[in-house]
Amino acid sequence: MELKSFYKSKDWEDFRRVIISERTAEDGFIYCNICGKPILKKYDLILHHKTELTDANVEDANIAFNPDNIECVHFACHNKEHGRFSAGTSGYKVAPKKVYIVYGAPCSGKSTWVRSVAGKNDLIVDLDSLWQAVSINPRYVKPDRLKAVVFEMRDKLYDLIKYRTGKWLNAFVITGGALHGDRERLQTRVNADELIFIEATKEECLERSNERSDEWRGYIEEWFESYQK
Repeated sequence: MELKSFYKSKDWEDFRRVIISERTAEDGFIYCNICGKPILKKYDLILHHKTELTDANVEDANIAFNPDNIECVHFACHNKEHGRFSAGTSGYKVAPKKVYIVYGAPCSGKSTWVRSVAGKNDLIVDLDSLWQAVSINPRYVKPDRLKAVVFEMRDKLYDLIKYRTGKWLNAFVITGGALHGDRERLQTRVNADELIFIEATKEECLERSNERSDEWRGYIEEWFESYQK
């Protein structure tokens, strides 16, 4: 079994649920084993193997499913821990590139979360940022005449990510991803390791959309109407 398959397996999901249940404190939180702070969002929780899980040992239950080998950590703390070994200089282990698809409704907080966890050597593909980068327009103004340019830039970045080209450490691809099929196609397109759902209620998203144009309320309503788990 490969690592990607392992983390999608029912055995891992069942084990993960048991660990989370056992390590939830009386106040309802799980506390990060690295920084000691509570992990407030479920998408911020990483179950970290202290003895690194690899394709070579993934079928060793004493490593893969050993509670003593598991730490509960923040996503950002986990990436910082792995980043210590990614310098690529003599005596350092070069960490494999990881690709995450971060999806959720408009105004759910996808970009905000990625900025909170990404490091200075991480690659971020955010279509809204690409639109803003190639014009003088405000962030959410997207002229049709620039569409071909923006999408060509996005596709070039997707290719760099798929083939792990460059010296970046992690890549975060931000998308709406309301439809299950769209998420699967994007996962294949960039050869992503993991999908991270930024969960927010429609009411929360609509409240945040007040800072944008009225058009965004329609985007939010449409996303929640079409969302497939």
